[in-house]
Amino acid sequence: MTSAQLEFRPNSSSALPILAIGVIAVAAGFFHASSGAVALGSVLIAAPLAVRLALWYAVKRLVVRRQAPETAYEGDSIEVLIQIENRSFLPLFFPRVSEVFAPELHAQKDVLFAERVAPGEVAERAYTGDCLLPRGVYGIGPTAVAVSDPFGWFQARRDLEAPRPLKVYPRVHDIGIDERLGERISHVLDDLTRPAIGESNEFFSVREYRVGDALRKVHWGLTAHRGVPVVREHARTSTGDLTVFLDTYRLALTGVGRSSSLEYAVKIAASFAAKALARGHRVELIAGDDETTRVPAGSGSAHFQRILDLLVEVRPTGDASLVEVVERRARDVRPGTTAVVMVSRYLFHDERFLSLLRGWRRQSARVVVVLFDARTFRRVWGHSEDEQLFLDSEEALRRFRAHGIDGFLVSCGAELTSVFAARAR
Repeated sequence: MTSAQLEFRPNSSSALPILAIGVIAVAAGFFHASSGAVALGSVLIAAPLAVRLALWYAVKRLVVRRQAPETAYEGDSIEVLIQIENRSFLPLFFPRVSEVFAPELHAQKDVLFAERVAPGEVAERAYTGDCLLPRGVYGIGPTAVAVSDPFGWFQARRDLEAPRPLKVYPRVHDIGIDERLGERISHVLDDLTRPAIGESNEFFSVREYRVGDALRKVHWGLTAHRGVPVVREHARTSTGDLTVFLDTYRLALTGVGRSSSLEYAVKIAASFAAKALARGHRVELIAGDDETTRVPAGSGSAHFQRILDLLVEVRPTGDASLVEVVERRARDVRPGTTAVVMVSRYLFHDERFLSLLRGWRRQSARVVVVLFDARTFRRVWGHSEDEQLFLDSEEALRRFRAHGIDGFLVSCGAELTSVFAARAR
């Protein structure tokens, strides 16, 4: 969060000519022994000074309050309400509140109360700020108030407060991972089942006993009726969880600014999480190799807030590659979970990484990779791999799909709703 300096407009007039005339009148009065000239000069000097003193007192007794949201999304326009209360015994003329709205390219917002604010009166005005800068924590402020006299001679200013933080979340798009027809029987929050042999309480079928079957699975009544051992089979429990892996490894970054692979990954992660939570599923976010970069599985609007809070802070400064993170968090992907992995170019042909994803597939998890097209994202870090092989993003996508892994290819500048419009194959 950065701070900026406020700029104030000059007054429309000045008391200096009157003060100069007063000084001349007093000097002339003493020189010519004229009491009238001295009295006139004293009044001309005292009046501006009295006005200046009254302004100083009034601005000290002025209370300013601000009402603004604590969070917003990229591109949002938010309304900030400014309220002033005159606690002095003097009226205020044309008070002006100025503050810096950092998300709008550090623009200064000037709120003019073009009226007379009587003693004890409360007045309010609002301004609109646009969140033009990308995700991050910005400030509303610093804030200052300026009060002028009716003649425009003086301007009394007072700094009010340090900047107040405003979190700007990544833009959420209407995209998500489609659920395949028949993959799940219901949309219950915690326990989703699908017809495959497993350990849930939902009965699936019966079959003859096989060596190694647990005795607790034996259907004793049907065994007695048939004369041969028979065991129960149950539907496999599918959690319905969504686990999203972000790659914050510093050498994984491609592209710059808002056109970087990480910024696209953050928007995709936020959008997938919003869609899954809306369907009643649980979502886990992993953006590094320690607990501070992980949001455990959960559900509800408060959980989405925690995910967004982490996504605001994500930066490409990690020292652990995504392969290491996936290895350490492999157990977080349970059977029935959908794992979404953001894949940068350095992993396109990594056999160890592919083996880890195939391991999840063997454990009945659905794996979806989001590849960032090496041909369109600007290269940031050098690599030793063969360049032609390194840049073949479509070939890498076909390779993942050949192993039963769903995938999407995201190009720099692509519209995300169009990329994810078609269901992964």
